[in-house]
Amino acid sequence: MSDPRQPFPPKQTLLFILIPLLATFACQRLYLHLAGVTHVYPGGILVHHLFFGVLMVIPAAFALAFGIRQRRTAIVALAALGSGSAMILDEIVYLVATKASDGDYVSGLSLGGALVFIALGVVLLGALYWRSRRE
Repeated sequence: MSDPRQPFPPKQTLLFILIPLLATFACQRLYLHLAGVTHVYPGGILVHHLFFGVLMVIPAAFALAFGIRQRRTAIVALAALGSGSAMILDEIVYLVATKASDGDYVSGLSLGGALVFIALGVVLLGALYWRSRRE
């Protein structure tokens, strides 16, 4: 019997998270490296995309934790989890290991660190997928 809180089989769940995660990461980095770094200042405060990622991940994770019965809502929550996670994983090394300048954001250290964290996220997601298939 399927769990009503899990409206999709494991492979669909994996893809609903993985595709937005990879697409968001690729689009962000392509934009930043080709078009340049731009900033958002709501209310005069610099907001990194890490914050937008957190604003996506937390509500999605909370909703998924309690189960979502509506198929479209579940798809949106899973996609938000993937996309928001990409935003968060992309900025960890930039904000922790650099001085957080515009040049630092498009540096090899920031890109390399982001690739490592995205790869670790993909590996974790894959491990959870394989574990769920065996259960």
